Amino acid sequence: MKKLAIGILVAMVLVTAGSKVATARSDAQSNNLLQLLPDGNIVAVIDVQRMTSSSLWAALSTQPRVKSTLDKMQSDISDIGVRLSDIQTVALVFSGKDFNNPAVAVSGAFDQASVLSKLRSNPKVKLTSEKYKNYEVFRTEDVAIPAKDDVKPGSTAAPAVKHDETSFCFFDAGTAVVGSAAGVRGSIDAKTGSRASVAQNARLAEALAQNSSAAIRFALIVTPSMTNGLASSQLPIPDFSSVNMIFGALDVASGLDLNATLRNDTPDHARSVAERLNGLLTMARGFLGSASNGKFAAVNEALKSVSITGNDIDVNITASLSQEFFTELFK
Repeated sequence: MKKLAIGILVAMVLVTAGSKVATARSDAQSNNLLQLLPDGNIVAVIDVQRMTSSSLWAALSTQPRVKSTLDKMQSDISDIGVRLSDIQTVALVFSGKDFNNPAVAVSGAFDQASVLSKLRSNPKVKLTSEKYKNYEVFRTEDVAIPAKDDVKPGSTAAPAVKHDETSFCFFDAGTAVVGSAAGVRGSIDAKTGSRASVAQNARLAEALAQNSSAAIRFALIVTPSMTNGLASSQLPIPDFSSVNMIFGALDVASGLDLNATLRNDTPDHARSVAERLNGLLTMARGFLGSASNGKFAAVNEALKSVSITGNDIDVNITASLSQEFFTELFK
């Protein structure tokens, strides 16, 4: 199940689509999913079908490097009885500073019996379950091959066995949640009302609403642990300790459009962050300015579309990346 979650997330970051027909439906689905996730400080919402039906997705799917990744992802999903076309919307939340175990809510059409049958018949997976607040929480544990490389030559110690555990729960035929055991229990707590959901986090909800029609929306409350260690004496990196929130979206028009907002504590700090970021952008453009072909030239062209501006306590970053940029990048 972790392969499913990771595969979706990796693929979704590559491209997005901009179909206006599905906006109202997908927005309602995403709001429903957010009600099922426990509160956290990082949240993202992804409209899978809008992305996979886009012309950019179709173009990139013909690139050998991208195609092999997508084929592998589809194979992993199929192994558990789910097709990519079954998935409508994905929402995920991270709590604290642990970025390894998100709680992920998924809407679509799932054949629960088929999924469980596939997992039970997979010799590489051990499937167990337990009840939590009247919901059946399933847990998969990989039957891993011993990590022989971890044993030093001449040692008689038994090789360590690396386990990969993931939990999941079906709320109904169209909704499931996957993640760590704690994340899934937290989702059930949010559904039953014994714990606040991320939808009740006013700061994150307001930030997501700024880009309600985008295919990918994200928002995070910045903590000191995220910004510590970013300073550098070699580069004019901003002091990000003044940034308390980042939010934005990815969408597609003629190419991939990005907009992000870095919200600071004071206008002076926002001005300083914008100046430093523009300094880094100028350095990058100068370094790549002589590139005339290949990937460096494509990146140089993409950097021309980047704009960084300050507006009161906000630093706004926008960029537009063409389809040609991605096809050159993934050659």
